[in-house]
Amino acid sequence: MRKRTLHPSTPLVSGLIAALAFMAGAAAFEFGRSTAEAETRAVDFPAESIAMVAPSVEAPIAVVEEVQPDLRPVVALVIDDAGIDPQLTRRTMALNVPLTLSFLPYAEATPDLARAAAANGHAVFLHMPMEPFGLEDPGPGALTRYLPPDEMARRVNAALERVPGAIGLNNHMGSAFTAEAAAMRAALTPLAGRDLIFLDSLTSGRSRAGRIADELGLISYRRDIFIDHDADAVTASLDALVAAAHRNGQAIAIGHPRTGTLEALESWLQGEAAQSVRFVTMSEYAEAIRESAELAERSDEAVGLFGGAE
Repeated sequence: MRKRTLHPSTPLVSGLIAALAFMAGAAAFEFGRSTAEAETRAVDFPAESIAMVAPSVEAPIAVVEEVQPDLRPVVALVIDDAGIDPQLTRRTMALNVPLTLSFLPYAEATPDLARAAAANGHAVFLHMPMEPFGLEDPGPGALTRYLPPDEMARRVNAALERVPGAIGLNNHMGSAFTAEAAAMRAALTPLAGRDLIFLDSLTSGRSRAGRIADELGLISYRRDIFIDHDADAVTASLDALVAAAHRNGQAIAIGHPRTGTLEALESWLQGEAAQSVRFVTMSEYAEAIRESAELAERSDEAVGLFGGAE
């Protein structure tokens, strides 16, 4: 039998193959180890970094208290004839409720007192003098029925300039003037588009003032009660005011800065009747009426959406 012999190069080739296999295995092991370390480093956050993002179990939980709306009826108390007696006007400002002070434009102290009233959180009105029936004098610069329209406009604008910060106006006297639709239109036309409130003091049952103000697009309201028409019955009138507010949801009263009126108010405001309503300025009154109207409109829309009697 012929004996087989190895080619001289065979051991060298085998050794080379083995060496290459070993090197390939070592490289694969090193690659795997490096990859594992890299993945470990990618998730190995420092302890302080973890503390920065981890929620604290000891942190207090904030409790938000729900604010309950004030559902009491609103009352706007307007004090006319402000400015004539500075001492009584300042005493009026000191009443512990929001007020609307209506200033006579011809009073010497009116500009300074009007600024002080606004600084104390009260609303400011112009108390515009207008012609009454009879012989009573409404004061200088009053509007009368037979003035030319341009002179009426001049007097209204001049009066407003004397009452800085005025957000509206109401009539001082004016039983004759407010009963004349043409005169009221001439007086209020210059105010159209100026975002002013007009309050009809209702010194006459024949007043056309509110209707004309509505036609001109002004925000307008009517007085409900005079609290000191009878100087001896101020407290009774205030009780009647509260009753009207509870009956209708809101009410507007007019009073004057007189010693007797202020004494009655200071005492009455401490009682339960006064606490049952929310006193507001005329601007706040207008906002409350607007919100009430919007709420009623949304309620009507909801009834229409979900069904109701037709």
